Amino acid sequence: MDELATKEELQRRNPGIVAQREIERLQLLVEGRLGAIASASAAKQGIEARISSLLPAQKASAEAALAQAQVELAKTVIRAGVSGRVEQFGLRVGDIVSQIMRPAGILIPDGAGQQSLQAGFGQIEAQIMKPGMIAEVTCVSKPFAIIPMVVTAVQDYIAAGQFRGGEQLVEAQQVARPGTLLVFLEPLYKGGLDDVTPGSSCIANAYSSNHELILSKDTSATRRVALHVVDALGLVHALLLRLQALLLPFKVLVFSGH
Repeated sequence: MDELATKEELQRRNPGIVAQREIERLQLLVEGRLGAIASASAAKQGIEARISSLLPAQKASAEAALAQAQVELAKTVIRAGVSGRVEQFGLRVGDIVSQIMRPAGILIPDGAGQQSLQAGFGQIEAQIMKPGMIAEVTCVSKPFAIIPMVVTAVQDYIAAGQFRGGEQLVEAQQVARPGTLLVFLEPLYKGGLDDVTPGSSCIANAYSSNHELILSKDTSATRRVALHVVDALGLVHALLLRLQALLLPFKVLVFSGH
């Protein structure tokens, strides 16, 4: 453009000093170069539009496709709701595991049977069983031992009153045995259940304490006598539990023929 401007100025001052064909050639060259600049600017704008709009949209679409693929992959994995170990499963590599086809086996959560026990008491004791009561248990897997326990929770409904929906109509009088009151027990001292095999069968006794009521001035003499009888009955049950703990190994090993 500078060269064209110079030759046009020379042509204006001294006509004929510069050939007209040369000026036209420079004008065509300038127009061609300006066209190339405009084309490059348009290409630049297109690339900027692609960077600002198209590529982010493609990235978001790819991320959405990745998330969908991860969801589909997660559906192919079955996980337990708790940490633990799987026992008694006859599975081999390549076997299909699904919620429809359930092979026999058990999932043992970490710490199962080492923190608490569940005991079933008669319904007549529903008004007496309260959290905080002292209890004692003896277990088959730990003979000759009485383990002090404490009641931590009492289930507020009877299991026999539950029903499972199905195609068979069940008559209420068909329930042969009355349900028991489920009570949760925890060791009174740390490590009380260390030697008890999880899932072991145990015998439990729970004891109520009426010492404060007996010493209270507001308690009548008749009620005091009744409370003394209740506490004495608890002492008898404690002695019977210890007798069962002594006889249980002989009953299982000698009299049953094992």
